[in-house]
Amino acid sequence: FLLFSTIHYEKHGGFQEFLNGVWDVLPKGTPLIGGTVVGFMNNYGCYTRGASALAISYSNMDVSIGIGHNTKRSPEKAAKRCTKMIKNGLITSKYPNKFLLSIISSGIVPSIPIIGRKRVITSKYGDVLLKTLNATCRSLQIGPGREDEIIETLADELKEYDIVGGSTLDDNKWEKNYQFFDNKVFTNSVVALGFKTDLSWKINSTHGLKPTGVKIIPTKTTLYNCAIQRIEDKPAAEQFLKIVKWPEDLFDESIHRRTLFYPLCYKKEDFLCPRVIALIIKNTIIFTNKISKDDDLEIYSASGTGLINSVKENLDEYERNNLKFGLVVSCCARLEALGKATFKEHEILDKFYGEIPFLVFFASGEDVYKSGSSPVRLNESFNVINFYN
Repeated sequence: FLLFSTIHYEKHGGFQEFLNGVWDVLPKGTPLIGGTVVGFMNNYGCYTRGASALAISYSNMDVSIGIGHNTKRSPEKAAKRCTKMIKNGLITSKYPNKFLLSIISSGIVPSIPIIGRKRVITSKYGDVLLKTLNATCRSLQIGPGREDEIIETLADELKEYDIVGGSTLDDNKWEKNYQFFDNKVFTNSVVALGFKTDLSWKINSTHGLKPTGVKIIPTKTTLYNCAIQRIEDKPAAEQFLKIVKWPEDLFDESIHRRTLFYPLCYKKEDFLCPRVIALIIKNTIIFTNKISKDDDLEIYSASGTGLINSVKENLDEYERNNLKFGLVVSCCARLEALGKATFKEHEILDKFYGEIPFLVFFASGEDVYKSGSSPVRLNESFNVINFYN
């Protein structure tokens, strides 16, 4: 049972009451994971307020759930604890095909006394924040979600599994997020549902982004490689503006929304890994996830047409014969960029799936690992997993 909710039930212990209501209906012992997302799509429509679930019952399937805590403080330890529970729960299963869905707590934008949560900090407080951000991430679990390290550990511990996942968030403010596991609500955790089965599946990822040819060469990184301090050995923020020919006033509180349309990207095997700027602190550019410290970054561009067409492009790779259900992990950046045009995406999905159950959840970044390859952390992607018998 996969359960997703928007942040709007949070107050006054609302999420626990929400889960209590779910368990009034669910059979006792049903494996359940999920968390808060910015929105979702299913056979009934697309929504940015409410809740959605996907329930699967199949005789030739063994299921196990796992959880690990303190993901920002100890991401590797959290992932190993989670995978240990998964492996122990499936140790006697004889089915050949192995799949894992992971849900991870996303990053949290720091709140600074007096000035609050800001996307761009140029004052003296920025110097203090830069000096303490690494320690703050470990001690207070504020800052990057460190999902890259978690998906790498999951893939290392579960090499024979295919893994797809995404990060929980609120309503695109990155102030709080929650994970659901069994009948409890958690924060700063990774939850996962693994199964062995005789079902087969196919994973396909698309994005609809176009290269611009504009290159960024990071020469000094920090914050677990989630931040660039210098570009071409020059202060990063100043050099970025010079390269892209933007006026300085475009570095404002809408920076994370503006760079949805101009993400910085690097390639890892067959995947394009986009990164959206989350914060500017003094001259340091901070992203939601790791960048590649060994490769140049290229600015890509996004358009509404390209994002929508990427959904059709994705589904064109699939057949409907013997298709049982579909699960899609899409980026919250796509929802924010498209706005009401998200309904056009739903039209494409509805035409493809018809009466076949499907669930799309909009996450704060997406994870994909295909057994035998390297795990990747993505942004602005559309990832379809269709299951067949």
